[in-house]
Amino acid sequence: MMTERDRAVAELADELVRRHALTLPVPIERICALYGARLLPLSELTGRGMARDAVFACWGNSDGVALQSRSGCTIAYNDRLSNARMRFTLAEELMHLLLGHAADEGFSVARQSYDAATYERFEAEAKHGASMLLLPPTVYFRYRERCGLSAIASLCGVSHACAWTAARYYEENEAELRALFHAAPIVTGSPVSRPLRPRRVSRN
Repeated sequence: MMTERDRAVAELADELVRRHALTLPVPIERICALYGARLLPLSELTGRGMARDAVFACWGNSDGVALQSRSGCTIAYNDRLSNARMRFTLAEELMHLLLGHAADEGFSVARQSYDAATYERFEAEAKHGASMLLLPPTVYFRYRERCGLSAIASLCGVSHACAWTAARYYEENEAELRALFHAAPIVTGSPVSRPLRPRRVSRN
């Protein structure tokens, strides 16, 4: 059962797809730019002499972080990961910004002070939003019966693990997501390069 906050995340992702992402794979870097998020790759930071481990310690992870200040918004990210992983990081951190997480005083990289429950909620909301932006529920529902999950992941430029996690969430909340999410991106390439047996994620 989706909460009111879950539904708000789905509505935001739907709006983003309808406005900016009607072809696949979703142009996540362009969308970040449209919303004023400067992209700061790890290679730029290490090029300035910062140690990689020190950067990761500051971020609190090795993927990336959203930063918001009076001077604007920045998404710092690890550009040494796979393209699919980087795309998901950019989408997740953009969601942190658009959902207002980065404006929360406790979210600051310099003084993270939120409790575990708040952290888990912020992370879940941003991850669900990122999944819906990069692999819209409408795309999953359209192709799940005729394509393997790996083919759908490839079409959307995400990892198989990301697609699997998204599919579980979509299956568990299908009725509500069908009512909330309407954006149907145009497929720019065939989702199936060879015949695949229909595969559906288990509800268990």
